[in-house]
Amino acid sequence: MQYQRVAFGFLRKLFVILLVCIPAFAFAQEDEKECPFYGSVDIASKYIWRGTGNGDSPLVHPTVGFAKGGWDVYVWGAFAFDDSYKELNIGVSYSFSNFTIELVDYFYPEKGSDFFNFSNRSTTHSAEVILYYEPEAVPIHVIVGSTIYGDDKNEKGNNAFSSYGEVGYTHEFNEKNIAEAAVGFSLNKGYYTDYEKGFSPVNLTAAYTRIFTLWNYDLPVSARYAYNPYLEKSYFALSLSFGF
Repeated sequence: MQYQRVAFGFLRKLFVILLVCIPAFAFAQEDEKECPFYGSVDIASKYIWRGTGNGDSPLVHPTVGFAKGGWDVYVWGAFAFDDSYKELNIGVSYSFSNFTIELVDYFYPEKGSDFFNFSNRSTTHSAEVILYYEPEAVPIHVIVGSTIYGDDKNEKGNNAFSSYGEVGYTHEFNEKNIAEAAVGFSLNKGYYTDYEKGFSPVNLTAAYTRIFTLWNYDLPVSARYAYNPYLEKSYFALSLSFGF
């Protein structure tokens, strides 16, 4: 649809404009107070998410956001160089104590999809509520998320409420070297197990990040390996992150 292509093209242009303007704005605010705007551009050989790999070529992941007073509003994208994968997410979160609660709208602009279609029966959007817990005493995280609306239907056409849980550990050898490990599970008969199986491990992940410093600029380089026991598939990805 023509207006769909125009809308998605506008969003991609907005990404570029914000990625150009945010560093200038942040520099202008540097001497006054911490700038609430942020952005980044990551380049990855593959997009790995919760035990699944996406895209047939390297991808670019732009992010722009605004964070202040515990609130964080952002737009994040994934665009494969060969056009084999596209994703556009809009999220809002609030952090308090050791908890963060987040609402994310996932949109996959496949051929024929309509960004402005929010009908629960036919939309290609899906909304998820996620709860994060990170205790101060130990460097672990706990994630529980459940899809509450949209393109997440079981074989009967009803909302599947696909749910995911994860426990992870992070170890910082120093400020420049960070290792991570995580175990993730499908908590019900949903998206992560093709709507056929209930509780099941779907994500065993290990990652290592080395932060290089070039001309006073930090450049994180990461290697990530994931194995999905349910799919019996492995994925590996290298990524660079340019943040500001």
